[in-house]
Amino acid sequence: MELMTHLLLLVTLSRILGAVAKSLGYLEIIGEIIAGLMLGPAIFNIVHTSEELSGIVELGVFLLIFSAGLEMELHEIINALKKNSLLVAASGFLIPLVAGVGIGTAFSLGFMQSVCIGLCMAITALPVVIRFLGSAGILDTEVGHNIIGAAIIIDVAALLVLGIVFDTSQIKGFFDLVTTVGNTGLKMAIFFALILIVNKLLRSEIGAVQRTERAFQKLIERVGEEAIFGLGVFFVMVFATISESLGFHFIIGAFFGGLLLNKDIIGEDYFKVMSHNLESISNGFLTPVFFAYIGLRFSTEAFSDIWLAMSILVGGYLFKVVGAYAGAQLANFNPENRLKIGIMLNSRGVLDLVVADLAFEKGYINSTVFSILVVLGISTVIVNPIMYKRLISSKLTDNEDLAQESMAK
Repeated sequence: MELMTHLLLLVTLSRILGAVAKSLGYLEIIGEIIAGLMLGPAIFNIVHTSEELSGIVELGVFLLIFSAGLEMELHEIINALKKNSLLVAASGFLIPLVAGVGIGTAFSLGFMQSVCIGLCMAITALPVVIRFLGSAGILDTEVGHNIIGAAIIIDVAALLVLGIVFDTSQIKGFFDLVTTVGNTGLKMAIFFALILIVNKLLRSEIGAVQRTERAFQKLIERVGEEAIFGLGVFFVMVFATISESLGFHFIIGAFFGGLLLNKDIIGEDYFKVMSHNLESISNGFLTPVFFAYIGLRFSTEAFSDIWLAMSILVGGYLFKVVGAYAGAQLANFNPENRLKIGIMLNSRGVLDLVVADLAFEKGYINSTVFSILVVLGISTVIVNPIMYKRLISSKLTDNEDLAQESMAK
C-alpha cells in the first residue's frame, strides 16, 4: 500500500478507537495504540513501519514536544530542578538502570545488551508523560512541573550514558573513558548555557521584551499572519537542530525551544494563533499517528524467551515505579503524589524505542531483546493510564467514605 493509504488507515482508526477509549473514561492514547496493534503485523498485518512513515511520526513527536514547551515557563522548570525533581530523577533513573543491567547479567546477555536493557528500563518518555499529564489535568501544577523536570533530567542522563556506551569503540582505556564522559558533559553544558543566555536576552527586562514583541509584530506585518506558525516552528527547529548536532535527541532542543517562546515575547494575540494552529495539527492529526505507530512495532518474537521477557517487563515496571516513588519519598511528597509520580515516570514509548533501534542497528542487542523492549514501551503506555485511573477512583471513593462517616457523626 502507498504511504497516504497507510496514513489514512492509521488516522481514521486511531481517532475512532481514541474516542471510544475516552468515552469509556480512559486516555485516548490507549485506543490509538490499539489501532496500531490491529493494523500492524500483530493482528491484521495491513500497515507496516517504513522510513517515510517514521519521518512523519518524528514530525509528530517534534510538534507534541513544541506544544508542551509553549504551555510552560522556563523558570518554572528551573525551579522544579532546584527543588524536588533532582531527587526523584536520580532515584527513578539509577534504580531501574542497575536493575536492568542485573537482569541482563543474570541471563548472560553480555555487558552491552545488559546496559541497553537498563537504559530502556530507566528512560522516561517525555512526550508520553506530557500527553499523560495533560489528559489527567495536572500538567500545569506543582506536581506536574516536578514530573516534567524529573523526566527531562532522566532523559538527559540517559543520553549521557548512551553517548558513552555508543562510543565504546573509541574507548581503549580509563583515559579514553574519562575523555568521552568529559566531552559529552561539555556539550551538554554548552547547550544549556545557550538556552539560558537566549532566555536572559529575551526576558531580562520589560523594555527588551517590548522591543522583541514589536520586532516580531513588524515581521508578521511583512510576511502575513499565516506565517506565525511557521516562524514558531522555525525558531524551535533551530534548537532541535543544535541539540541533534551536539549528539542529543532532538526532543530535548524542541522542548526548550518551545519554553523560550512566550506570549510576553511574541504578543498574546499571536501566541493564541500559534497555539491554536499547533494544537490542530498536532493533536488533530500527527499525535494519534505517533501513538498508533508505537502499536505497529509490536512483535510476538518478544515471547520467544518467556522468562527473559517476563523479567524485563515485570522488572521494568516494578523498579521504575519503586525508584521514582523512593525519590518522591526522599523529596517529602505526600503518599498520593508519590504514587502518581511513580506511575507517570514509568511512561515509555519514545526515547527508549530510539535507544532500542540504535542498539539493534549497531548489533548491541539481538532481535529478541529488541522486541521485548518494544513491548515494554508499549505496555507501560497502556497499563499506566489504567493504573492512574484506578488510583484516582480509589482516592475519590475513600473521600466519599470519609464524607459519609463525617455526616453520620
